[in-house]
Amino acid sequence: MLQQTQVSRVLDFYDRFITRFPDLATLASARESQVVSQWRGLGYYARARNLHALARRVVREEAHVYGGSLPDSPDALRVLPGVGAYTAGAVASFAYEKRAALVDTNVARVLQRVFAPHLHPKRGRDLRHLWAIAEAVLPRTGRAAWTHNQALMELGALVCTAREKRCGRCPVRVMCASTEDLDRGSR
Repeated sequence: MLQQTQVSRVLDFYDRFITRFPDLATLASARESQVVSQWRGLGYYARARNLHALARRVVREEAHVYGGSLPDSPDALRVLPGVGAYTAGAVASFAYEKRAALVDTNVARVLQRVFAPHLHPKRGRDLRHLWAIAEAVLPRTGRAAWTHNQALMELGALVCTAREKRCGRCPVRVMCASTEDLDRGSR
Protein backbone atom coordinates (compact mmCIF):
# COMPACT_ATOMS: atom_id res chain seq x y z
CA MET A 1 0.00 0.00 0.00
CA LEU A 2 2.88 2.36 0.67
CA GLN A 3 4.26 2.19 -2.86
CA GLN A 4 3.76 5.72 -4.19
CA THR A 5 1.29 6.54 -1.39
CA GLN A 6 1.92 8.47 1.82
CA VAL A 7 1.50 6.76 5.19
CA SER A 8 -1.20 9.20 6.27
CA ARG A 9 -3.32 8.17 3.28
CA VAL A 10 -2.72 4.43 3.78
CA LEU A 11 -3.76 4.43 7.45
CA ASP A 12 -7.43 4.79 6.52
CA PHE A 13 -7.29 1.67 4.35
CA TYR A 14 -4.82 -0.63 6.07
CA ASP A 15 -6.91 -1.75 9.05
CA ARG A 16 -9.95 -2.40 6.85
CA PHE A 17 -7.86 -4.40 4.37
CA ILE A 18 -6.11 -6.47 7.06
CA THR A 19 -9.40 -7.16 8.81
CA ARG A 20 -10.85 -8.49 5.55
CA PHE A 21 -7.66 -10.34 4.49
CA PRO A 22 -5.75 -11.20 7.70
CA ASP A 23 -3.30 -13.60 6.03
CA LEU A 24 -2.02 -14.75 2.66
CA ALA A 25 -4.37 -17.75 2.59
CA THR A 26 -7.45 -15.55 3.00
CA LEU A 27 -6.17 -13.16 0.37
CA ALA A 28 -5.41 -16.02 -2.04
CA SER A 29 -8.92 -17.45 -1.57
CA ALA A 30 -10.64 -14.17 -2.41
CA ARG A 31 -11.72 -13.15 -5.88
CA GLU A 32 -9.64 -10.43 -7.49
CA SER A 33 -12.69 -8.17 -7.59
CA GLN A 34 -13.02 -8.44 -3.79
CA VAL A 35 -9.39 -7.46 -3.31
CA VAL A 36 -9.70 -4.50 -5.67
CA SER A 37 -12.93 -3.45 -3.93
CA GLN A 38 -11.15 -3.31 -0.55
CA TRP A 39 -8.37 -1.29 -2.20
CA ARG A 40 -10.79 1.21 -3.72
CA GLY A 41 -9.76 4.78 -3.05
CA LEU A 42 -6.02 4.13 -2.83
CA GLY A 43 -5.43 4.17 -6.57
CA TYR A 44 -2.73 2.28 -8.46
CA TYR A 45 -4.97 -0.80 -8.61
CA ALA A 46 -2.23 -2.88 -10.22
CA ARG A 47 -0.76 -3.06 -6.71
CA ALA A 48 -3.91 -4.79 -5.44
CA ARG A 49 -3.97 -7.18 -8.40
CA ASN A 50 -0.26 -7.96 -7.96
CA LEU A 51 -0.70 -8.55 -4.23
CA HIS A 52 -3.55 -10.95 -4.97
CA ALA A 53 -1.51 -12.75 -7.63
CA LEU A 54 1.43 -12.97 -5.21
CA ALA A 55 -0.77 -14.53 -2.53
CA ARG A 56 -2.16 -17.06 -4.99
CA ARG A 57 1.29 -18.04 -6.18
CA VAL A 58 2.72 -18.42 -2.67
CA VAL A 59 -0.30 -20.19 -1.16
CA ARG A 60 -1.73 -22.17 -4.08
CA GLU A 61 0.17 -22.38 -7.34
CA GLU A 62 3.65 -22.84 -5.90
CA ALA A 63 2.90 -23.79 -2.30
CA HIS A 64 5.42 -26.62 -2.68
CA VAL A 65 8.11 -23.96 -3.24
CA TYR A 66 7.01 -21.33 -0.73
CA GLY A 67 5.22 -23.36 1.91
CA GLY A 68 2.46 -20.76 2.01
CA SER A 69 4.80 -18.02 3.28
CA LEU A 70 6.72 -15.18 1.75
CA PRO A 71 10.38 -15.99 1.20
CA ASP A 72 12.91 -14.05 3.22
CA SER A 73 15.59 -13.35 0.62
CA PRO A 74 15.46 -10.39 -1.78
CA ASP A 75 16.25 -12.62 -4.77
CA ALA A 76 13.39 -14.99 -4.01
CA LEU A 77 11.01 -12.10 -3.37
CA ARG A 78 11.91 -10.41 -6.67
CA VAL A 79 10.34 -13.21 -8.73
CA LEU A 80 6.91 -12.62 -7.18
CA PRO A 81 4.30 -10.42 -8.91
CA GLY A 82 4.69 -6.72 -8.20
CA VAL A 83 7.88 -7.07 -6.17
CA GLY A 84 10.75 -4.91 -7.36
CA ALA A 85 14.18 -4.37 -5.88
CA TYR A 86 13.06 -1.84 -3.27
CA THR A 87 10.09 -3.88 -2.05
CA ALA A 88 12.20 -7.04 -1.93
CA GLY A 89 14.84 -5.29 0.16
CA ALA A 90 12.24 -3.71 2.43
CA VAL A 91 10.42 -6.99 3.09
CA ALA A 92 13.64 -8.92 3.67
CA SER A 93 15.00 -6.23 5.98
CA PHE A 94 11.91 -5.14 7.90
CA ALA A 95 9.91 -8.37 8.05
CA TYR A 96 12.74 -10.88 8.37
CA GLU A 97 15.64 -8.77 9.69
CA LYS A 98 17.84 -9.92 6.82
CA ARG A 99 20.87 -7.97 5.69
CA ALA A 100 19.32 -6.38 2.61
CA ALA A 101 19.77 -3.02 0.94
CA LEU A 102 16.86 -0.89 -0.13
CA VAL A 103 16.80 2.29 -2.16
CA ASP A 104 13.68 4.39 -2.46
CA THR A 105 13.56 8.06 -3.47
CA ASN A 106 14.48 9.29 0.02
CA VAL A 107 17.33 6.82 0.48
CA ALA A 108 18.69 7.57 -2.99
CA ARG A 109 18.73 11.28 -2.18
CA VAL A 110 20.58 10.74 1.12
CA LEU A 111 23.15 8.39 -0.41
CA GLN A 112 23.68 10.72 -3.35
CA ARG A 113 24.16 13.80 -1.17
CA VAL A 114 26.38 12.08 1.39
CA PHE A 115 28.59 9.95 -0.88
CA ALA A 116 28.22 10.96 -4.52
CA PRO A 117 26.81 14.44 -5.21
CA HIS A 118 27.79 14.11 -8.87
CA LEU A 119 25.27 11.29 -9.41
CA HIS A 120 21.72 11.81 -10.63
CA PRO A 121 19.33 9.20 -9.13
CA LYS A 122 16.94 9.52 -12.09
CA ARG A 123 19.60 8.10 -14.44
CA GLY A 124 19.67 4.32 -14.51
CA ARG A 125 23.44 3.89 -14.30
CA ASP A 126 23.65 6.38 -11.44
CA LEU A 127 20.82 4.67 -9.59
CA ARG A 128 22.67 1.36 -9.97
CA HIS A 129 25.71 3.04 -8.44
CA LEU A 130 23.57 4.25 -5.51
CA TRP A 131 22.35 0.67 -5.00
CA ALA A 132 25.99 -0.41 -4.87
CA ILE A 133 26.66 2.25 -2.24
CA ALA A 134 23.61 1.07 -0.27
CA GLU A 135 25.02 -2.47 -0.30
CA ALA A 136 28.49 -1.29 0.68
CA VAL A 137 27.35 0.69 3.72
CA LEU A 138 25.01 -1.98 5.10
CA PRO A 139 25.88 -3.18 8.60
CA ARG A 140 26.93 -6.83 8.93
CA THR A 141 23.89 -8.16 10.77
CA GLY A 142 20.23 -8.19 9.81
CA ARG A 143 19.06 -6.49 12.99
CA ALA A 144 21.57 -3.66 12.51
CA ALA A 145 20.60 -3.43 8.82
CA TRP A 146 16.94 -3.06 9.87
CA THR A 147 17.86 -0.05 12.04
CA HIS A 148 20.21 1.35 9.39
CA ASN A 149 17.59 1.11 6.62
CA GLN A 150 14.91 2.68 8.79
CA ALA A 151 17.29 5.49 9.74
CA LEU A 152 18.17 6.22 6.10
CA MET A 153 14.49 6.37 5.16
CA GLU A 154 13.69 8.68 8.07
CA LEU A 155 16.71 10.87 7.37
CA GLY A 156 15.53 11.36 3.80
CA ALA A 157 11.92 11.97 4.82
CA LEU A 158 12.55 14.36 7.72
CA VAL A 159 16.01 15.95 7.50
CA CYS A 160 17.59 15.60 4.08
CA THR A 161 14.43 16.32 2.14
CA ALA A 162 13.97 17.11 -1.53
CA ARG A 163 12.94 20.67 -0.75
CA GLU A 164 15.42 21.45 1.99
CA LYS A 165 18.69 20.14 3.33
CA ARG A 166 18.67 20.60 7.10
CA CYS A 167 22.39 20.04 7.51
CA GLY A 168 22.46 21.61 10.96
CA ARG A 169 20.20 18.80 12.21
CA CYS A 170 21.85 15.98 10.24
CA PRO A 171 23.67 13.27 12.20
CA VAL A 172 25.96 12.47 9.24
CA ARG A 173 26.90 16.04 8.26
CA VAL A 174 30.55 15.59 9.28
CA MET A 175 31.01 12.99 6.54
CA CYS A 176 28.58 14.40 3.98
CA ALA A 177 30.00 15.51 0.63
CA SER A 178 27.11 17.95 0.15
CA THR A 179 27.61 19.71 3.47
CA GLU A 180 30.92 21.06 2.14
CA ASP A 181 29.04 22.60 -0.79
CA LEU A 182 26.60 24.18 1.64
CA ASP A 183 29.42 25.56 3.79
CA ARG A 184 30.99 27.21 0.74
CA GLY A 185 27.68 28.93 0.05
CA SER A 186 27.01 27.22 -3.28
CA ARG A 187 23.64 25.89 -2.15
